[in-house]
Amino acid sequence: MSKSAQLKIGDKVQSKCKVNFGAKGIISSIIGNGNRKKFVVDWDLGSQSIHGLRGICRDGQLPLQKQYTQPTKRRKTAVALLDEEGSTYDDSTSSSEEYSEEGESDTELPSNHNSDVQHDDQDQDVPRDRNLFPHGRQWELLPDLVFDPAVHDKFTQETRIKWNQVEQLKSIQDRTEIDYFFHFYPMQTVQQTLNCMGERMARKRYNPISKGEFFKWLGIRLAMTIEPRRGGIQAYWKEGEDPHTFSLGASIGSRAKMSRHRFEEIQECLAFCSMHDGIAPEDDPWKEIRLIIDGFNDNRQQGIIPGSHIAVDEVMSAWYGAEATWVAEGMPHVTKIPRKPEGEGAEMKALADGQTKILIRLDVMEGKEHQRKKAFADIGSEGTAVTLRLTQPWFGSGRVVHADSAFSSVKTCMALRQYGLHFMGIIKTAHKEYPLTYLTSKADEYGTGKVKPRGGHLLLRSTMGPDDSTHPPIFALGWYDKKGKYLISSCGTTLPGIPCKRPRFKKIVNNDGFYETVAYTKEVRRPAMVEEFFSCFSSIDIHDHYRQGSLEMERQWVTRRWHHRIFCTVLGICIVDSFFAQKFEVTMINHEPNDFNTFCGRLARQLIFNEFLGNIMPTRDGTENEQIATDFLQGEKYPTLGCVSRFITTLLDGLQSHSPPIHWQLQSSWGNLPSVVQNVRSFILKDMRARWDPTDILLGMGAITHPGHKSLSWLNATNKQTIVDQLRSEMFAISHPNAGTAGAGAIITLDPDVIEPPAKRRATEANDDFNVLFGCSDNTEQEAVHALDDDIDDEMQRYLHST
Repeated sequence: MSKSAQLKIGDKVQSKCKVNFGAKGIISSIIGNGNRKKFVVDWDLGSQSIHGLRGICRDGQLPLQKQYTQPTKRRKTAVALLDEEGSTYDDSTSSSEEYSEEGESDTELPSNHNSDVQHDDQDQDVPRDRNLFPHGRQWELLPDLVFDPAVHDKFTQETRIKWNQVEQLKSIQDRTEIDYFFHFYPMQTVQQTLNCMGERMARKRYNPISKGEFFKWLGIRLAMTIEPRRGGIQAYWKEGEDPHTFSLGASIGSRAKMSRHRFEEIQECLAFCSMHDGIAPEDDPWKEIRLIIDGFNDNRQQGIIPGSHIAVDEVMSAWYGAEATWVAEGMPHVTKIPRKPEGEGAEMKALADGQTKILIRLDVMEGKEHQRKKAFADIGSEGTAVTLRLTQPWFGSGRVVHADSAFSSVKTCMALRQYGLHFMGIIKTAHKEYPLTYLTSKADEYGTGKVKPRGGHLLLRSTMGPDDSTHPPIFALGWYDKKGKYLISSCGTTLPGIPCKRPRFKKIVNNDGFYETVAYTKEVRRPAMVEEFFSCFSSIDIHDHYRQGSLEMERQWVTRRWHHRIFCTVLGICIVDSFFAQKFEVTMINHEPNDFNTFCGRLARQLIFNEFLGNIMPTRDGTENEQIATDFLQGEKYPTLGCVSRFITTLLDGLQSHSPPIHWQLQSSWGNLPSVVQNVRSFILKDMRARWDPTDILLGMGAITHPGHKSLSWLNATNKQTIVDQLRSEMFAISHPNAGTAGAGAIITLDPDVIEPPAKRRATEANDDFNVLFGCSDNTEQEAVHALDDDIDDEMQRYLHST
């Protein structure tokens, strides 16, 4: 056996070179095979070099005639070199050049080679491994971290949803799905959205849209998502079963009371910026969705208090359409990430609450030029700048920010510490000043059948930067699972955490000789720091699974307008956030929450029959309508209804089912009718004025539908603008309650014995059949009757029917 085969890793050796004859060290690794082996030696002086067999010998076997002489000048440490040069350690100064035997060709050390042998007599002034000084930052090895250094300034409260004073009146059991949706949808943007859509609808001569109709449209869009149909959008408006196929139509037209033509009009005019805002596309190419993104961020800042842990990650809005680089109407900037399931489209960085997984902030990646104009862009790292922008509202709170490798770096950790936040992230590529080389070199020691068991860890600490400035400690942790994971953190401990449990399966042969699958759980130990990091590390990924995997609204809503796609993404985020919020609160009271599909189905129905429309959701027995009528007869309360016409229709439906039945012809001998009229009039004059636009009130008053029949009454003027101007000037004579409405909005009803529409009757013949309510004078009645015109234009009739 050759002498080289007798030396192995860990053997103590002495140098036979002239320069450092007799120096002692330990073999850390062996390069090559056979007689051409090279030995990497860690010398006690703190240096490393590679030697052949002629340059070293086993400790104690050095010839006696040669005496060891201590070098007069010690080799400069890595720190000293960094102080002199002001840059990273120069690999060109190899220790093999200083300590090589004459006539021997030594090999330069690989840059990723490390030593793992510790010495009790190590000189602390001399670094053992240059990889502990990456880019001049000094790291020291710690055995364990028992006390969390952030225990005094760490945020410890749980997540809380901020309900306003009115919303707080409802208990958790009474809150419905739409309550959570209205809380997390940016409601402050709705009116401006309606104004922007109104501009486009007026330009195309479409009927204007109301708030109730807008949310009904969203509800229909959600219903189409959770119950998709083949055959295009027209398949959703098919009624009943197709006699030629086995397909069943969605019957949205009859069920949701919206025609396909009206649905397409709303979608065509959906917009979030004014046509006359004066902002050039080159100044702000993202102005089409600026309102929604800013409104989303404002809504989350006011609507939820995040807990102690928040996570940052990216969110993709899938887009495979045109790009602004080639097409004027294309998306201004498209990001392509092949590794993601939906890896092409608009990239948004997101911040999520770690406890509830609710997204609390968004930042759109607008392209290199526009990103440079944002806050913290001069910090020198895009990942750090994005993290600071997302967490800015919570600076100084002591919360812990969790991030993946796209955001994690020593610079991000140090920047967040300066702004009063803690950080935990996983390091992969952004390893400047991080001892990644040192930690990765230890991975081979851990695992099944190795010296150290799987799940072990190494901990390093740094309290001094490259410029010798001191700062609070930051930690580098290597956790050696099947593959090593390397963390940068400013908090946490290495006390034993809850083991990582992973389900596994194996195939065995049972007693009967057949194969059988056995399930078992594999546990991997981990420190508490790793457990804390992974507790909410995947919050945004889970959110994406619900939005893109379960809901799939982006797949069902086919569009060629990029701002519609981003709005679809934000709408999906609001729906998933509403589900997470309900699940969070219901779980707190030990109730079983609904699953996601049930939540979406209930939300779609509640949006279609939302409160802004002014009607209640129909029931099989009609008891709700009857209850409303009874409340009005007794003058107890006014329901929150969004449209006068639907309100009165609901009231009349309830009175019709009342026992005994109520006849509609005005008779002074019947005592209850005037009280009903007075209650309705009081509701319109007082309550409606503070809640709805006068135009909506007026048009609603003119669009009354007789119970059980088609619309039989019309506005008492031929020009909408004339009525609006008159209404605004008089405002229902609020200051003079006893004054008549002067024809500005008189509500008229028809005797049920006469069924002919007013369009087929002469005004003089209808005079005896119409009864003017709300205390109108005789002159007002005559004006109302004569104002009926057979030639009301189609647009006005269409608007009244749609209302």
